[in-house]
Formats: sequence, C-alpha cells, structure tokens
Amino acid sequence: MRSVADLRPWKRPLKVNNSRVAITAGAVFLFAALAVSLFSNQSSKPITTAQVFTWDCETAEYKPEIITITCADGGIFVEKIQWSTWGKKGATGIGVLSENLCQPNCAEGKRVTAPVNLTLSNLTRYKEKIYLRTLDMTTSNGKEFPWGRANGFQWDVMEFAELMRG
Repeated sequence: MRSVADLRPWKRPLKVNNSRVAITAGAVFLFAALAVSLFSNQSSKPITTAQVFTWDCETAEYKPEIITITCADGGIFVEKIQWSTWGKKGATGIGVLSENLCQPNCAEGKRVTAPVNLTLSNLTRYKEKIYLRTLDMTTSNGKEFPWGRANGFQWDVMEFAELMRG
C-alpha cells in the first residue's frame, strides 16, 4: 500500500537545512540593523542655520538678497531682501517685489514695485542639502498690490531647480 506522501509528493514534509536558515536570518538581521543605523545617524545630526538654503531660479542660495520668481524672463522678482530670521523652522524677512506689467509688451512694459513681507517654509532635503522651498509673500500694508495683483502670493522656488537639475 502506498502512503499519502507517495501519492501527493507536495504533501511530504520539507527537509530544512538549518545552516541556510541561520545564514538567511543573520543576513536579514544585519541588513535591518545597518539600515536603522544609517537612517538614525542622518536624523540625529542637528541641522545648523548655515546648512539651510533656498533657491534663486536654479542657484542654491543662503539668505539671498534677491529671489527671481519668473526665471525665464526675470519679469517678477523680490529684491533688497533683509532676513530677520533664518533656520530649519523657516525664514522671515522683508523686501521689494518688482514686476514688469508687460503692457503693451514685456520689452516696453512698465516696472512696478511694492514693499512685501516674506516667509520661506517647507524644509526639504534635495541632493544632500536642505532647502526652504515655499515662498509666501504679502504686501507690507496688508492691502492689494497697487497694480491689481491680489495680496498674498505663494511660489515654489524649488520647482524650477528640480526641473533644470533633474
């Protein structure tokens, strides 16, 4: 008479090689420990103010004096920036928004300016450095810009750099 194991070979008990199991378990444990060690070392190092950057188009900047919004033609930018705070929690400052109204065209357009309050936020790690990527801007007086742009303007200053640098 034949046994069930003879009729159904997939029902046979598996022979386990204990040394292979031990080697595999050891490798998994070692890999997990290494991964935890690498990631915990990165986050345990304190971020200093000097390690925090932002962008002016595709150029990484530390406390920039100018931030260009429209990198292709330079039609909109913030200049004369003075930072009152700067660090991993964000940055605040004041500056002057300058915009070419492009009327009748951009070559002949009138440039208008207004004082603004600036906030940089959204700390982001990119290619081994740390950046503040989101620029929020409001008029200093809290009203709309004199040329009709609504008060409150937000810009991802890192987006252009990511596109250009890949």
